[in-house]
Amino acid sequence: MSSAVAPPAEASTEQGDELRGLWQRYSRVRFASDVRQLSRIRPWLSVFWIAAQWAIIVLAFWAAIYTGHWAVYILAAVIIGTRLQALGVLMHDGAHYLLFRNRTLNDMVSDIFCAFPTGMSTTLFRHTHFQHHRNTNSEHDPDLNLIKLDGDFAWPRTRWGSFWLATRCLLSLNVVRTAKVVGQWSPGLHLFDKLSPAFPLRSRLLFVTYAIGTTIFVIEADLIVPTLLLMVLPGVTYLNFSNRLRATAEHLRLPGTHELNSTRTMLTGWWGRFFLCPNGIGYHIEHHLFPSVPGYHLPQLHRLLMSDDQYVSQAHITRGYVALARELMEPLGTVPAFPPAPQGAAASTVATVAAESHVEASANET
Repeated sequence: MSSAVAPPAEASTEQGDELRGLWQRYSRVRFASDVRQLSRIRPWLSVFWIAAQWAIIVLAFWAAIYTGHWAVYILAAVIIGTRLQALGVLMHDGAHYLLFRNRTLNDMVSDIFCAFPTGMSTTLFRHTHFQHHRNTNSEHDPDLNLIKLDGDFAWPRTRWGSFWLATRCLLSLNVVRTAKVVGQWSPGLHLFDKLSPAFPLRSRLLFVTYAIGTTIFVIEADLIVPTLLLMVLPGVTYLNFSNRLRATAEHLRLPGTHELNSTRTMLTGWWGRFFLCPNGIGYHIEHHLFPSVPGYHLPQLHRLLMSDDQYVSQAHITRGYVALARELMEPLGTVPAFPPAPQGAAASTVATVAAESHVEASANET
């Protein structure tokens, strides 16, 4: 992956004028040198963060089985749910080729230790995620198009409506809607699809090996019930809730008039980072501006951007989830329910400009 940062493309055509009226871009030039440094991949940090999540999972799993107490099982399930969220975020880094410099190693480690345990495939996720980066909040954004079809992402809601939504997520009462979204990245559902770069043969063979190996281990170790209670159940309850909240925070109920208020950065305390937005994923404006920067460097990137007056004055930064709840429940008309997507020629220009400013080339998908 090249760490060079492309300078912003200035639109000089009529389409460009239309684009600037719909979505003003933020100049990245002054940060190019610093971002090159922050974009350097530190493999040992990737190993540390992946190992740390699994160490917590194993410890919580062991504590529940050792005590056999229902309260410990509940606590362990919640903790494991937070770590599954963290593994999903690390898989997101893997989708951007930010775990290891060697791309084969990057994808294999991301799949085995991050994606497969959370029911996803790194390459399948990458296939749509790069489209999301190139076409953020436009009519060609696959994430936004999926969200618009899911009523659980519709805002604003009353306090009771918000409480009921959270309850349905935690009880997995909206599992069908969730399955429609997650299913596009599920390796099991695409195992027999026609071969493509989105899900190559190597990834399919790796998934089959992983599935057979883990199944044999769970059965032989007599861990079927604990695995269902401590891994599967948190995945369809807590992870369902936290993923939806995180996705909502990233791109919904925002003005969308320029690049810095079309995405939301969440600043939280340690509990928010542990339970809801681990491994730097809360710094989402920063990630969209410079997707070559690994998650462990995003806090430093945020501090760097905070030295810029334009960023400070225009970036949509939300401090804490109580503030997020207020933004989501604001009266309709204050901000749009969904980002105002540029249409027609402007949408095409948005996609082009986003691709030019994106650090990764489209060849990353091959």
